[in-house]
Amino acid sequence: MQARSEQKWQSYSDYYRASAYSAFPQEHRVSPGKMPCSMLLADVGPHDYHDPVVPELIISSLLEIATPGAVSWNFGSGWSHKDWTPGSFFALPPNTESDWKADCSRRVLMMVVPTKTIKRVLGTSTPASLGDAFAPLSNDAWQDPLLETLMMKLWEVSHGKRLTDYLLADGLLTTMLSLLLQRAGTVELNQKISLSPIRLKRVFDFAESNVEENIDVVDMARVAGLSSRHFGRAFTLEVGETPHRWLMQKRIERAKDLLLNSDLDCMSIADKCGFASQSHLTVAMKNQVGITPSRWRQLNRPN
Repeated sequence: MQARSEQKWQSYSDYYRASAYSAFPQEHRVSPGKMPCSMLLADVGPHDYHDPVVPELIISSLLEIATPGAVSWNFGSGWSHKDWTPGSFFALPPNTESDWKADCSRRVLMMVVPTKTIKRVLGTSTPASLGDAFAPLSNDAWQDPLLETLMMKLWEVSHGKRLTDYLLADGLLTTMLSLLLQRAGTVELNQKISLSPIRLKRVFDFAESNVEENIDVVDMARVAGLSSRHFGRAFTLEVGETPHRWLMQKRIERAKDLLLNSDLDCMSIADKCGFASQSHLTVAMKNQVGITPSRWRQLNRPN
């Protein structure tokens, strides 16, 4: 068996290129869409290898059999065996360590989806454990003609440069992940909490109007009509940063405006921007721009 690697791998594609798998002919492609996903076409011969943990979902499709034989796998609870046929699929859930033995030669197409991409696709509906969500797909090989067609299409567009290829890639990936979760029987997804544009504007207006007050995430969640926990997740998904970080940014923006356009001292500016103290303002400014409010005023205020 191939020696176990102590190296931590974030990309299965990188591992495939660097490990003993590099002996097999292979072609790598990257989905051209906005959601990262890599693909790998390989002619794999007989082997006895150990695959490390990676934070990715790996879907393998058997395209052709060159020499017949069995494939065996072990995820830590014993070996399973299967004589695969063309059209067979197999899934390796994220963060799963595995051992593989094969005495056949075959051509396989693999789709490698980072957990970050899965979470981006599913949003607030992401299952608590992605490993558990996809685990039923790793019990045995299975066939799905629709998934086979979609995966081949994703491989095709991953080589394209047209705008439609970019759009199609993300659509294909979203559809395939949905089909995989349905096949796995993962129906109890986390409740989807949406933050509509109207709710989001309400929160923005509230924060802008009350930035000098001691408002916090709880107040923002109340304005949105959501619990603090659900609001935090939905806000971060929609805006791209946490409510606390966003609110702090708004306070700093207001402070910069007053530093430039008023003669107020830093203590008064801190009070008008909702900071607990002048030192709180100083720390926040130094974290963002690397200098104190007074120094920032000196450098940026017109003479």
